[in-house]
Amino acid sequence: MNKKLIKLRIDRGLNQEEAAKEIGISQSMLSALEQGYRSGSDATKIKIASFYDQSVESIFFAGKITKRDSKMREKKNEQSGNYEKQASFDNKLESC
Repeated sequence: MNKKLIKLRIDRGLNQEEAAKEIGISQSMLSALEQGYRSGSDATKIKIASFYDQSVESIFFAGKITKRDSKMREKKNEQSGNYEKQASFDNKLESC
């Protein structure tokens, strides 16, 4: 479900039919995009972003980027922790 897309429409006081007509897409396409059943073409995403005066990324990719970045950060922290453990072990060996 694309909560941001739904919120943008509701904040404008529009129902799906009204928003779709103004954007230039079908109501069924807007519904499918909001519910997450379809992702839409790049052209459709650009039309929607332009209508709401938002970036394509902020509407369609914000959650995905955040999740990916969190996973990358966790992996980096794990690798960093492993490096620190290895450095500590190496220091102990050198002092023997």
